[in-house]
Amino acid sequence: MKKIGILLIALFALLTNVNAETFVERVDFVKCVDGDTAVFKIGDEDVRFRFLAIDTPETVHPTKAVEEYGKDASEYTCNKLTNAKEIIVEYEEKNKTDKYGRSLAWIWVDGSLLQKELISAGYAEVAYVYGKYRYTESLCLVQSKAKKEKLGIWYNDKEEGYCSTIDTADTEDNIIYEQIEEIDPKTQKTYDTLKKIDKVIIGIYNKSLTKKGEYRGLIGISLI
Repeated sequence: MKKIGILLIALFALLTNVNAETFVERVDFVKCVDGDTAVFKIGDEDVRFRFLAIDTPETVHPTKAVEEYGKDASEYTCNKLTNAKEIIVEYEEKNKTDKYGRSLAWIWVDGSLLQKELISAGYAEVAYVYGKYRYTESLCLVQSKAKKEKLGIWYNDKEEGYCSTIDTADTEDNIIYEQIEEIDPKTQKTYDTLKKIDKVIIGIYNKSLTKKGEYRGLIGISLI
């Protein structure tokens, strides 16, 4: 029992050191899908990414027709990614995948946030926000300017969705490339490994407690 307890404490300490609200990694471009979706290569794996917190008009939806400005958004995104010298994905730790299993991330292209560029051009709006994300308020500020100028999708006084609930009067732009934090590859590998063994260790610990009829409060609780 003491050995398991010590292992749990050590595991918690390691996770505390590597866990953060956001973290980034460099990726290689594979292909475009549409204005807010693309495939990047991470290591040897092709991973489909949905750009976090925005929505562009549809072009490849299985049940919807091509929407106005959809092709413009797709071409803009594809041109940016195809010609990029550096692509970095920044994850929000609590929102890494959507219900379809696609990875969710902020997409930095040559030092500029792609979500911001799409919104600024009127090709996207802030949407699908299910928590407190790092850049949403700043993006609402960008969106308010695009709407005021009737750019792209805002040409016909389209109503705002999420941003209609955000007061941008005192909002400052916090979308700054130099402020993103990159996790060392070795640290990231350690973090990924710890996540895999987390449930196993907790399960063993809870099982030992349950057999002796002791306190069961940790059952089902993960350190991640």
